[in-house]
Amino acid sequence: MNKPILFLLAALALAGVLLWQTLRDPHASDAAAEPSSAELPKYWDVPDFAFTDQHGRPVGPKDLRGSVWIANFVFTQCTSICPTMSGKMVRLQRALAEPELRFVSFSVDPKNDTPEVLASYAERWSPGETRWVLLATDDAGLERTARAIGVTVEASDDVENPILHSNRFFLIDPRGVVRGVYSSDDDDAMTALQSDADALLEREFPGPRRARAALDGAGLFQAYGCAACHSDAKLAPPLAGLFGRSVALDGGATRVADEAYLEESIVDPAAQLVLGYRPTMPAYGTALGAEELARLVAHVRRLEAPAGAAAPETPIEAKDPVCRMKVTAVSDTPTCEFEGRRFWFCCEDCLIEFQQDPAKFANR
Repeated sequence: MNKPILFLLAALALAGVLLWQTLRDPHASDAAAEPSSAELPKYWDVPDFAFTDQHGRPVGPKDLRGSVWIANFVFTQCTSICPTMSGKMVRLQRALAEPELRFVSFSVDPKNDTPEVLASYAERWSPGETRWVLLATDDAGLERTARAIGVTVEASDDVENPILHSNRFFLIDPRGVVRGVYSSDDDDAMTALQSDADALLEREFPGPRRARAALDGAGLFQAYGCAACHSDAKLAPPLAGLFGRSVALDGGATRVADEAYLEESIVDPAAQLVLGYRPTMPAYGTALGAEELARLVAHVRRLEAPAGAAAPETPIEAKDPVCRMKVTAVSDTPTCEFEGRRFWFCCEDCLIEFQQDPAKFANR
């Protein structure tokens, strides 16, 4: 079968899934977000693939058989949708504690996302989570796998998304059959994914459900991905020493970082964007109970800046002249000057490429 026909079949299958998602939209029924007693639809088998995980081990579909798994496509240098997707992935890991559930992230950046880079990413986002498999891909294998599962992956001039890829999560059963597709930017769809995964686990592995462990504020800060984002000034503002300070918000307003501000920022981060930052973290209003929210706020309040530390810098919004990605530039962002102008870069590779022929990129 030739490539155009394969692509058409994949597109038709994905269109059918999206139609199903529309028909079962939780906005249409309050019951849609609840675990369903009906059998989940069966769409297509996951394609064959052979990649290497963050520990250097070969992984293919046969290695995931026997487990329910949730998959997505991300890359580690992304500063737009991927942090949000990874934040939602670790939320699912926190909510669904069953050992029979696996989490699989395919990298869409074979050039940069080596197993070592992916291992560091996993440790930053979800340390100690042994169920999360992050896969280093190659160009040919990624194209084949993405096409077969109905995902677009391609380079782009879009400054927000230099690598265009799906923002969807896939639910796969122990036999390698896709049972659901969920848009990561739709909170109701993500609620449905958690419910459907729980229901699929119950059908495949009946028995008592494993309760999630109770965590203190520091544990919640780590488990929900807060530490991962706020440790990188390109993604989110530093929180150490934040309590009691005045915060400049996008749009010109200011707020004092009191307990009310901290709580509101956790429940709905996009409503109070700090100046210079973009909405890269999910809202936690539905993920945290009142007691957990109070513990998390108390932990952030106690975070102290190191003695003698300077006040947090206000980032600069820039555009990488090589890959054209938007960059939240801070003091450790790769940078150089050319003909009296300063340029910032998403990574050292782009800086090196620029320095080899700056005139090629300076006026892009």
